[in-house]
Amino acid sequence: MSTYNGGNNIIKQVNSIQKQKNVKVLLTIRDDGSNNETLDVLRTLEKKYENTTIIYGENIGYKKSFLTLLSKRNKNNIDYYAFSDQDDIWDENKLNTAVNMLDKETNKVKLYTSSLSIYNENMEYVKKSDISSTPNNIYSFFTRNRYAGCTYVFSERLAELSSNYEKLRFKNSEMPEHDFLVGAFAYAFGIVIIDSESYIKHIRYPSSVTSGGNGIKKRIQVELFNTFKRKDTRQHMAEILINNDEKISSNKIFQYLELVRDYKSKIKSKVQLARYMDCGNTVGNVEAAIKVLIGNF
Repeated sequence: MSTYNGGNNIIKQVNSIQKQKNVKVLLTIRDDGSNNETLDVLRTLEKKYENTTIIYGENIGYKKSFLTLLSKRNKNNIDYYAFSDQDDIWDENKLNTAVNMLDKETNKVKLYTSSLSIYNENMEYVKKSDISSTPNNIYSFFTRNRYAGCTYVFSERLAELSSNYEKLRFKNSEMPEHDFLVGAFAYAFGIVIIDSESYIKHIRYPSSVTSGGNGIKKRIQVELFNTFKRKDTRQHMAEILINNDEKISSNKIFQYLELVRDYKSKIKSKVQLARYMDCGNTVGNVEAAIKVLIGNF
């Protein structure tokens, strides 16, 4: 978990993580330079729960904060890792459900993700963010990442492949999100399991960075920002995957990543990319097409 000025909202989420059934939990929290109120909450939780470790860090932003946690993860007898937002509430069977599905797969590089239930700050149900219509492939994922990092549960091998990328020197507008990076590694080198059920109360506040459940105005603002201000994240990710020592799982995926890497310099690559744009969401498809056209993909 990465925290930043979450205050008392952190308590209910940590409590819900501690109540997970049929799994042994070790919780590591990295604070990203919060105020004293949040630091006091974290110190109290650290004293209350022996299985909880707090890393008090400087403000580097949530993307690098989560990636730093991956690099500093406890590797001793850990089967799976999960990302957590600071102010959600998990159902008690969230982790157990994911682990049971992951255990059925023999691939060592594996990621589980699920739908989630969105609530407002008054704990009133808003809607279900359902990912069942999302095509389960890297082409859809690069068109638009429709998965929420707070639903991720993933293997040690995937964590290892995805670690040490907090050192990337991209501008913040070009830095891949932690959940995009981990998901991209899963698709390039392993498998992704999609669960259409929800095991999280995902609470949206007016100050939340992403748009889900925050109204049409916030949605439009986020879409415009992602289209015109977020630059080159897919291209950077393609370069990272191609340059990794691990062998990409198929030639087709490797060729697609080459298209993404080279699309700015090759018109043919830009045209060919259009064939792969289908994330199961019209807005996402249009946004990706515009980003390719203007060189922001």
